[in-house]
Amino acid sequence: MKRLILAFLLLFAFVTLAQAEPLTVASGAGYKRLVTELAAAYEAKTGNKVELVFGNMGQIIAQAKASGKIQMIIGEQSFLKQAGVPLASFTELGRGTLVVVWPKGRGLNTLADLAKPDVKRVAMPDPAKAIYGIAGKEALGHAGLTDALKNKLLQVATVPQVMAYVVTGEVDAGLANLTDTLGQARQIGGYFVVDQALYSPISIIAGVLAGQQTPGAASFAAFLASPQGRELARKHGL
Repeated sequence: MKRLILAFLLLFAFVTLAQAEPLTVASGAGYKRLVTELAAAYEAKTGNKVELVFGNMGQIIAQAKASGKIQMIIGEQSFLKQAGVPLASFTELGRGTLVVVWPKGRGLNTLADLAKPDVKRVAMPDPAKAIYGIAGKEALGHAGLTDALKNKLLQVATVPQVMAYVVTGEVDAGLANLTDTLGQARQIGGYFVVDQALYSPISIIAGVLAGQQTPGAASFAAFLASPQGRELARKHGL
């Protein structure tokens, strides 16, 4: 009986220690506000620490593969799969939405408005580095606007960089995601949602990296799937 109790105590101590170890979660910069709020809510609820890493997805994926220190990665499912990110499991946070944003003092209604002469520069994420760059390229292509905008496009690495150009008025419009746009709604002139039929579905997931199936990762994944986690994702446009 004593041996059984001792074994239980040792197991409990091991699990507690494992959960006490900080969980490292990496995410595309376009979801910084969402992921930061999710982590804060999780920490408040469980007392478990979450360390966050943000950047363009190319950087994040390279770091996740090479460092061995990232347990979870948040990004678009097909983008992660195509990049060869080995996932043991994943939780879908929701569907991403492409939007067109513009600075204060301007108004746009349709994608075709981007081709008007008074729209000189349009910022968008680099399709090689960001899923919303891919979505933007697809949408412009399907709308027949690729040639009309080829000399107007300013490609940057991340959605937040697009938003920075829009907020400062350095561009006349930008292609971004709804999540980051909602977070800066007071700093921009406005936005409209791009017809989702014009680009491939965007499934945003939180994936546990193969070999990183820690108690902390399992606990955070369970929180993301909980009603509180789902509600926070919806609040941020997913």
